[in-house]
Amino acid sequence: MHRLARARSPAKLILSGEHAVVYGKPALAMATQFYTESVAEMAGSKHIGFRLPQLQYAKQVTLATLQTLKNRVQQDYKAFLAGQCGIRAVLKKPAELIQFTVANLLELKQVMTQPVNVQTHSTIPMGCGMGSSAALVMSALKAMGALFELSLDDAAYCQLGLEAERLQHGYSSGLDIQLVWQGGCLYFKEGQASPRLMPTIPLYGVNTGQPLSTTGDCVMSARVYFMRSTIANDFEAVTNALDVAFSNSDIKMIQHSVQENHRLLSRIGVVPAAVCQLIADLEQAGAAAKICGAGAVIGDKAGMVLVIPENLEAAEAVVQSHGLRLDRIQGDPHGTVLC
Repeated sequence: MHRLARARSPAKLILSGEHAVVYGKPALAMATQFYTESVAEMAGSKHIGFRLPQLQYAKQVTLATLQTLKNRVQQDYKAFLAGQCGIRAVLKKPAELIQFTVANLLELKQVMTQPVNVQTHSTIPMGCGMGSSAALVMSALKAMGALFELSLDDAAYCQLGLEAERLQHGYSSGLDIQLVWQGGCLYFKEGQASPRLMPTIPLYGVNTGQPLSTTGDCVMSARVYFMRSTIANDFEAVTNALDVAFSNSDIKMIQHSVQENHRLLSRIGVVPAAVCQLIADLEQAGAAAKICGAGAVIGDKAGMVLVIPENLEAAEAVVQSHGLRLDRIQGDPHGTVLC
């Protein structure tokens, strides 16, 4: 058994199909150059230690405490599914996501008696639609799997990741988990991922800031639109068109599809007015833009916005006029790896 193992998971960016993917429609997404790194090491005490700087959390807990938390969280999630509480009632604190993940793996593989320390570090903007929770979960699972020399295949790791992510978001398509685990660019539908070539045209992003609402809040708010209309089919058509456009490097069709995706996201109420104005100004400058995650249902921030500029200088000027920054997005082909 190893004394220490280290693993890294990339962030993700949904190019098209956010929200609709939860309802069995396709999404197109890519892994990016932001990362979460997790370190798992054998502990010298009888406790499980957590050091999570991005959450400003450092604590040691007993195995019994961890087991109690796992059981409570599972019961609260069942209550959520039964409509007895909101998704925010399931995980009381952000750190409970990784604590559940660790407890779930230790119990599953019957190594619950092994004390371990888990430490994470992340460059992924939290809560901005870039899969920070999925990267946290999968990097921790990979590091712990290596530490305990567990025989788990890709499907088993992704299932463990999905069980954790559902607690955070309520309902999960599995896209984030699959993408940060596998890396590259994927066309994802109903749990099945098909690899795609990374986009060859330059992609840019604007971080508008962490939304006040969670992904779970946005999924529940948008749910009424998908239950009462055929808008999911419109998302599917746009995603398929963008898939073809990227494969042909057709910049005009890419921009048109991104603009149509933005219109659909605005219709389901997850694009704040301030972000809509930013995107409108970018369109006036010849660019196409859209949010890349769940968006927001309160406040004026919506996380990461994808930008496909026609004229880079013009797009940069617009973004700067909103007090924001335009950054180049680079893809990650590797997914979750030991490092």
